[in-house]
Amino acid sequence: MSVSYLISSYNKAEYLRSVLESVAAELATTGGEVFIIDDGSKDSSWSVIREFSERDPRISCRRQENRGIFNVTNQLIASATKKWLRIVDCDDPPIAGSTSLLIKLAEENDADYIFGSTRKYGPEPLTDVAAKLRQQHPSALTVLTDPLSYAIRDFNHIPATALMRRRSVPVSLRLNEKLISCQDLALALQVFENGRVVRIDKPVCHQLVGSSKRLSSNEALTYFQTIQILKEFGASKFDEEHRYMTARKIVSRALKWMRHEKLITTAPMLYSRLLFLYTTLLVSNPPRWEYYLDSAAETYTGFIPADGRVY
Repeated sequence: MSVSYLISSYNKAEYLRSVLESVAAELATTGGEVFIIDDGSKDSSWSVIREFSERDPRISCRRQENRGIFNVTNQLIASATKKWLRIVDCDDPPIAGSTSLLIKLAEENDADYIFGSTRKYGPEPLTDVAAKLRQQHPSALTVLTDPLSYAIRDFNHIPATALMRRRSVPVSLRLNEKLISCQDLALALQVFENGRVVRIDKPVCHQLVGSSKRLSSNEALTYFQTIQILKEFGASKFDEEHRYMTARKIVSRALKWMRHEKLITTAPMLYSRLLFLYTTLLVSNPPRWEYYLDSAAETYTGFIPADGRVY
């Protein structure tokens, strides 16, 4: 076993130490390397990282001015040299023993990408008791027959839940650094296009919830970025069925979000247009799927950060 652990860091010092300790424990079991990029944190994250990196020559770290999570992800993947990649956010510690299990199951099932679920914690830092939990063996394992359909309709896992083969990531990969969030979806699509994808039914990492520091805490931003990612990838990679599936999912979600946020009375024309578009999707494939996605994107434009660089 040999794994490249790839850690992005930004302004989460209070959660970072438990992530680094858990990765160190995984590294001791699997072997490999650790690459950490701090993307211009303004708290004490860099001090924590420097202290951690001095413990083991296999741990490399560096700091840069804030350039965003897509830039960091591109750099981390380009640095990786081992057979397996595990990307870890600075607030989502892997569960002890999870990497070894994921490798074992991936090799037994010839998987390029394998993922599990999460165990929630927060907003307080992970407790010592929780950090000592050991990985459980799954009771069910599923090979996804159409990974792209899963990505369109059901993708909802974070980077640390997944392990992927280095060779399954396109050599020419360069994620769009103009985007702000949902880099996990953007990367997964690249692997899902041709890869064999497996899901297990047990948590493999801890996931921070209830914190405003998470990008995913801005639901509008998540939905808006999802549209941009699916539109960009699907323009050349989706067939007619996947485009139809994307349009229906995205328009349906925008309608639900407007109802949940009570925006029907403040934007009645947009809601009526989306309702009409969804009705047309019930009877036929869209002739211009991009128009459906662009219309849905209008729902979120007033609720996303003005600064596209900082995350």
